[in-house]
Amino acid sequence: MKKPFLNISPLQLVPVIAVLFILVFQQESRAQFDEYERKAGIINTFAKYVNWPSKAFTEGDKLVLGILGDDPFGDVIDNMFRNRYVNGRAWEIRRAKTIRELKGSHIVFMAQGFKEEEVKTFLQEIYSRNNSFVLTIGDNIPNFCKNGGIINLTPNGLYTLNIVSANKAQLTIDVKLLNLASDIIPYDPN
Repeated sequence: MKKPFLNISPLQLVPVIAVLFILVFQQESRAQFDEYERKAGIINTFAKYVNWPSKAFTEGDKLVLGILGDDPFGDVIDNMFRNRYVNGRAWEIRRAKTIRELKGSHIVFMAQGFKEEEVKTFLQEIYSRNNSFVLTIGDNIPNFCKNGGIINLTPNGLYTLNIVSANKAQLTIDVKLLNLASDIIPYDPN
């Protein structure tokens, strides 16, 4: 008769499996945190290399980042942007479920979870007003730039950029951001 490889009863395996489960869960949780920590840093960098027309701000205005949908950042972005300035402007972060609640935002970050038709509607709402001056950033949203969004982030830190949408929003994108884009959409999606 063969001896078992491990002489452990199933009840003795329960704590071992529980510990392994906790370790795997913590590692996955940390990986997600790292992704959104990187994305927050990327948004801060984008803000440094995008120029808004002077009429987009009044004296003393903050640079307003609106997060649309379920916030994937948690307090990471609040902590990272606290006491930081971009071109002399402090950050203000708003969170909402509708575009109307984010009126006055200079950057709108669209979280995952929206259907393509919802994304199209949100983008049309933002850019239907003349002089919207809004940098739209998608969180790895399929066809985001093809539907009129300006920048779409991917999990690996790359991004797609729609230069025509940026021009329509009267935003000037520094050539450094253009050179680092994984793909540039040089046409009008309409």
